[in-house]
Amino acid sequence: MKKQTGYLIIGFGIASILAGIYEGVRSQEPMDSLSGVLIGVALIVTVIIERNKNSQPE
Repeated sequence: MKKQTGYLIIGFGIASILAGIYEGVRSQEPMDSLSGVLIGVALIVTVIIERNKNSQPE
């Protein structure tokens, strides 16, 4: 994965987390924010795992 693609995916992850938190605060329902936060965390963790996998010597 290119570095620029990783940064773009991390940006989408952060935006998803922030949108989920905003929705949860706006609607006063924590379950409304769960999907956005989980998707954002999954995107960021995926990029981190890919970077670690690519940096390990074989």
